[in-house]
Amino acid sequence: MSTASSTSSAALDFPGPPPKSPDLLIVGGGIVGLWCAARAVEAGLNTVLLEKGRLGQGASGGFLGALMPHQPTQWIEEKAFQLDALLSLEKEISALEVKTDITCGYLRCGRLIPTRTEKKRRERTAWHDAAKQEWPETSPTGASIGWHILDTAPDPTWLSSKYSPLGAEFETLSARLNPRRLVAALTNLANTKAHVLENAEAVSLGDGSRVTLADGTVFTPGRVIVTAGRHSFGLLEPIAQRKLGRGVKGQAALLKPRHPINPDQPILYYGGLYVIAHADNRVAVGSTSEITFTHPTNTTAKLDDLIARAADLCPALQQAETIERWAGVRPNAIGRQPIIGPLPEAPRMIVTTGGFKISFGIAHKMADAALSYVSGTVPSLPKSFEVATHYACADS
Repeated sequence: MSTASSTSSAALDFPGPPPKSPDLLIVGGGIVGLWCAARAVEAGLNTVLLEKGRLGQGASGGFLGALMPHQPTQWIEEKAFQLDALLSLEKEISALEVKTDITCGYLRCGRLIPTRTEKKRRERTAWHDAAKQEWPETSPTGASIGWHILDTAPDPTWLSSKYSPLGAEFETLSARLNPRRLVAALTNLANTKAHVLENAEAVSLGDGSRVTLADGTVFTPGRVIVTAGRHSFGLLEPIAQRKLGRGVKGQAALLKPRHPINPDQPILYYGGLYVIAHADNRVAVGSTSEITFTHPTNTTAKLDDLIARAADLCPALQQAETIERWAGVRPNAIGRQPIIGPLPEAPRMIVTTGGFKISFGIAHKMADAALSYVSGTVPSLPKSFEVATHYACADS
């Protein structure tokens, strides 16, 4: 298989211009928009995808790729939705790789969390018991799934012993992928049948029956899916008459260790810091959560601090070379959960955004829900995902 690593592949040149009245117009070419396009063309819909810049250039263009579940205690429907998404994604990506001949860097590598206090050890023992109750014993491909309590960290070069005086927790549900390769694969699939337009910025959505671009082009689609990340909120505000979310900046770095690392190492997670081994002796570290920022795509000293913390946590990263620094703004819906569904003021317009830190793990399920609304059926979603719930949060 190909190992394409670009953020996106070039859009195909269809004979003639895209249809001005497609069955479906998708506004936004990030990870959720691309899954929507893939689902739409598979359903036989005449589809146009608009992206204001390049496909996957925003929050979807990073390189962390962590797919981590919520902790299994206090089980609620949002956690069940994410669990179902994480379990099904493995086969989804496998099928995508076959269709496109592009590898996506997926691996169910697990996650390692250092245990520093007796209180944490008792807490995570409860998580171990809850995982037995709420998680399946195996993944759809037969991999063992569980939450394990380790007396010592398995590899002191990967997780420093000073961070794990009481051992570590190792859960085997978590996985990682290469975000840019997944974007490339989805772009490849969408391009086979959809009209994919880059540098095509929607500036007015109307009620969904008339969408106007910055260059004056007008589309009159049957349905519209709005999935433009944090830009969705600005596009929707004139229609909804309320702010439905905000952007939260994140920063990350891609490092090359001095000595080769095992790409199968588990994700390290500690105090909001992620350390993720990828192929080709690359390790991604991140990320920040910045509500206030001046430059959305500029990295700052906050990233230097993350890199230093990562090297302290993971000795394999000491004196590692920084290959790339990245910053982007993730969509955080006002109700804290993703927002999915038609707008009351514009029923033919369906919003699906706000996955924030878990978008890559649930994007295909968000797309499934959006396409259900397009077809006229109401999907089964957590109540907290519903548009009405987010409206109530905006009004409170």
